[in-house]
Amino acid sequence: MKKIHSLILPGALMFVALAESLHAVPAFAKQSGLECFACHSLSQSTLNSVGRKFARSSYMMTKEDGSSSLISGQKMGLGTDTALNASILLKARLEKGYDVINGKGEVIETQDEEEVGANRGVYEMFKTSTAHLGGKVVSHVGALMELREKEGKAVFGGKVISSMNTDDSSYAGITLYSTDNYGPFSGMENYATGLYKPLRQFENHKLTNAAQAADLGTGSATGLQAFYAGEVIFATIGAYVPLHHNDEIEASTSMIPFARLAFEQNIGNLNFIIGAYGLKGTATAYNTSLDSSLSGLVPRETVEIEKQAYGLDLQIEGDFLTLPSLFTANIVLNNKTTLDKPGLMNYDSWPGPNYEDIYGEPYDSEDSAYSLSYEFYPTPALGLKLAYLHLDDKGPHTYEPDKIDAKDKDAYSVGFDYSLRQNIAFSMEYSWVRPSREDIQDYSDLLAVMTVAF
Repeated sequence: MKKIHSLILPGALMFVALAESLHAVPAFAKQSGLECFACHSLSQSTLNSVGRKFARSSYMMTKEDGSSSLISGQKMGLGTDTALNASILLKARLEKGYDVINGKGEVIETQDEEEVGANRGVYEMFKTSTAHLGGKVVSHVGALMELREKEGKAVFGGKVISSMNTDDSSYAGITLYSTDNYGPFSGMENYATGLYKPLRQFENHKLTNAAQAADLGTGSATGLQAFYAGEVIFATIGAYVPLHHNDEIEASTSMIPFARLAFEQNIGNLNFIIGAYGLKGTATAYNTSLDSSLSGLVPRETVEIEKQAYGLDLQIEGDFLTLPSLFTANIVLNNKTTLDKPGLMNYDSWPGPNYEDIYGEPYDSEDSAYSLSYEFYPTPALGLKLAYLHLDDKGPHTYEPDKIDAKDKDAYSVGFDYSLRQNIAFSMEYSWVRPSREDIQDYSDLLAVMTVAF
């Protein structure tokens, strides 16, 4: 921990100095002329009704004079109303675990019995940061592109949305998307129940949200989605492959269908959103595309992946006991992945001199989970939050029996969000985890995150 402590102070000072020098605002705020909290009323990672409508409209809202945009159709003489702007989301995070386990229920230590990873303490400056370019491309067409770093490589993803008004407050459209991180519902999902990874209440998503803990609302996905969004009904249907566009997607690859339905209803000062979702189908991909760590170790062959998942979610937003509040619940009733040839995702060099055993992703798995999260704001800048998560991993873990029930847990989390400015936020969260397996002891995790968007 000495190295970490020595880096925290100068790193934090540099981060704050940068934040204090910021005068620009994120891309969509610059395009629309609105402050960030016009669309994010409680925190930067959730959308209110204005933000949801802006996304569903294909990012059409612009100031009367769009010439100040980074890429302006008016300024460039294109004869279009193009208004695209860039933004950067910088993150600094400190995580300290206490007896946190790996996927096999083990606390990893060095030969000197020194804990590693989060248990030793992890301090990262900008590792999870992203750069964006987004906004209005032409009338009825918008885009949001993202560039981020992963394992020392630049990863590019994004989506293109085309929508039209069906009446004064409703939209219908389609979206084409590709992501290596945000899951199958990435094309158009606006609620904070965890189906779309960026929209959630807690930074520590794996210990607080059912869709994230069950690996349903995360991971690689490339797909096409059609949607209808009205004042009462939000419905979407689409199909995807569980790969990023960089992963050698074959033209003959079949796609996995998915659907999502939600109903909105205002009752007094609260807006209730009740939804359901599901996906079921089969896709084919190369084993080395699904997990690059297997490249050069196993024969490159196709694997058939069958996925089935369904669940229910709930979001309640508005003033509760005079305090702005947000409550979410997600019940993943089933999330199952089956491979026709799981052995192709497994590499075992035994009994060679340099023994190595790799069981790649994805693997035969079946999970169910449920979570509850509540956040309220005693002041406009301060949000207090708590969450509960239950996860049941049903296996089968044929090749790695020591993983059986290792992820089963009940997790309890508390935290707060504090907005220093509209584009500067600080979050701190503490989670206590009680594993279901008797041979795994309780563990905990402390996470602090500073986010600056400009």
